[in-house]
This record gives sequence, structure tokens and C-alpha cells, in this order.
Amino acid sequence: MWKQDLTGLLDFYIVCEDLSDWYNDKTGRYFANVLLPPNIEYHEYKEGEVVLRAKVAILSLKQLRQATGLQSIDTTMWARFCQPVKIMWSRNDQACQDLFGCLVRAVATASWWAAYLGPKEANGEEFWCNLFAHTYSAELRVEAKNRPMSILENREDYFIQLLEVGWKGLSIPFQHSQTNYFTVNISDKERQTAYKKWNFRKKMGRPLNIARLMKAAFTFQGGAEYIAWKIKRHQGIDLNLTPFQKKHPLINAPWILIKLYRQGVFNR
Repeated sequence: MWKQDLTGLLDFYIVCEDLSDWYNDKTGRYFANVLLPPNIEYHEYKEGEVVLRAKVAILSLKQLRQATGLQSIDTTMWARFCQPVKIMWSRNDQACQDLFGCLVRAVATASWWAAYLGPKEANGEEFWCNLFAHTYSAELRVEAKNRPMSILENREDYFIQLLEVGWKGLSIPFQHSQTNYFTVNISDKERQTAYKKWNFRKKMGRPLNIARLMKAAFTFQGGAEYIAWKIKRHQGIDLNLTPFQKKHPLINAPWILIKLYRQGVFNR
């Protein structure tokens, strides 16, 4: 039976017509988001004894379109939006259609890379697991080896349908048997060209993620609370941040490190 877990982190994206719709004035956070989207914010909402925590990414519709397209150097956005996602609210029908169009682009991009980076013959799950393994290797993150399979868990039919629809829409030649076995008819030369393009994205992926981490040190609104929550969740240590420490996390970073050192975190 599925049980609702409210102790984790909810994942939201706010897509603006223009970034100036979110930022009251064009400050450093605004320009940081223009140059290297998205900016991340952390928010908490308490109702009785229940605390809901959310990580919120901010970007513009134009940025989302570019990030979900096949020409995007950054692999993180289309890899996220080809997975199940729900549009919680939109300004009007046109805005909803614009967002839906980006989701379609993400699926098309993911299915294209799944075909050109994947095996010539395999079942649907193998194509997706291979793709997500490639995207994780292009990012600055450590994931368990079974992480790609866990994304597909209980959603196998959903991803298989996306694969078939994506390949048909892109006119990628393939055969699909009744036993969920796919054969993709792509020449070795085409695959080699695709791998060259992917290797460039892989080389750029980690520098992009490092740049985002550096940017987050100055733009992550609520970042101190987020880090404190993560430490309490995984290490059982309550930092009890003061309002000043929450507002100026960089200034107080040495104090936090000293406290963690005294608690023996670095020796665990």
C-alpha cells in the first residue's frame, strides 16, 4: 500500500513569462538567474504538527523551452521533465498549453537520446535506464546504481508509451514486439555522431553544476534553513539557527562547520 510521506522535500518549478515577474527589482539574484537558470528557493509551511518543505526552482518560459530542447547543452531540465510531472496552476489556457509544449519537448529530447545512446535491441526499461545513467554521469551528483530503475518503478508502462510516441514523432525507425522488445534501426555512423555530441554535453555538465553550486551560495533563498533541515534529517543534529544566521549563511558558515566538527560528524 502506498503511504503518504510528508517528511521529505516537495519539488516545485515556477515558470514565469519573464523573470521580472518574480523579482521586484533587477538585483543580483535576477541577473544570476538570467545567466544561469534556475535559481533555487527553500520554503517551509507549518500546519499544526505537520511541516511541509519545498525546494522551488524559478525560471522563465523561454528558459524552459531552451532547456527542454534537443540542442540544449544542459541535460538536467529535459531529463527531469520527461518524468511524471503535474501542472498545479497556470494563469490561463494559453499558459497551460505553453507549459505542456515544454513537457512534450522534454519527452522528445529524452526519447531521441534514448535511441541514439541506447542499445540496438533491448526492452523499453533498458533504454530508459541507460539514458538516465548517462544523464547522471554528466551531472555533479552521486546516485545509487539502481537509481535509474527506481525512477521507472511502477511506471514501466508510462515510460514505454513515451518511448514509442517519442520515436514515432521524431520519425526514428524502430520495431516494437508484443513482448516489449524494441529494435532501433540507426546506423553506426549516426550513433557515432550522437556520441560526439553527448560527450561534449558530458564535459560541460559538471562545470555547469559547479557554477550553479557557486551561484547558489549567494542566491539560494532559504538555503541556510534547507541545509539545517538536511543535517537534522540525516545526522540528527539540530543547529537551531538564529534569524541572523538564516539571513547571512556565508558569514556564519565557519560557526556551523565548527559545531558539526564538535558533534563528530566528520568522523562518522
